Amino acid sequence: MVWAICAAATTAGFAQDYTPHRVAGGEQPDLNGIWQALNEANYDLERHMARPSMQLRDGPHGPLPSVDTLKLGAVGAVPPGLGVVEGGRIPYTEEGRAQQQANQANWLDRDPEIKCYLPGIPRATYLPHPFQIVQNADSMLMIYQYAGAVWEIYFFC
Repeated sequence: MVWAICAAATTAGFAQDYTPHRVAGGEQPDLNGIWQALNEANYDLERHMARPSMQLRDGPHGPLPSVDTLKLGAVGAVPPGLGVVEGGRIPYTEEGRAQQQANQANWLDRDPEIKCYLPGIPRATYLPHPFQIVQNADSMLMIYQYAGAVWEIYFFC
C-alpha cells in the first residue's frame, strides 16, 4: 500500500518535469524502442460496449451474432473498450459512417486480417502484439511482430 502511494506521488511529479528525448541533431521526439498498444482499439477505435461477435445481424429482441461468426466462438467476440478518439467519435461524413457500418456488418468478407493480408500502420499499431521503432533524424523503421511486417518511413523536411 505504501509503495503504491509513493509511486503515485513520484509519477505525478515526474510528469510535470518530463522533457522527452529528441533524435540526435533533430527536433523530432525520439520514439526508439519496443511499443505495444494495451487497449481494445483493434476492435473499434471509438468507445464501444462488449458485443458477442464482430459481425451482428438483426434479431427479434436486438442484435445477434451472424450465423457465420458463431463458428468462431469466443474468438469472434468483442471486448468493451474506452476508445482512443479524442471527443469520443470519429467525425465521419454521412457516407463515411454508412461505409463504416457496412464494413462492420460484412466483417468476415471485408476485414483484410481474416484474409491474412497485412494491416496498414494504424491497424497494425493497435493489434495486441509488440512492435519496434528504430528512428534517426532522416527516417523511421517500424518492425511489427505480426506477420513480420516492416515499414520504412522517410522524413522530408
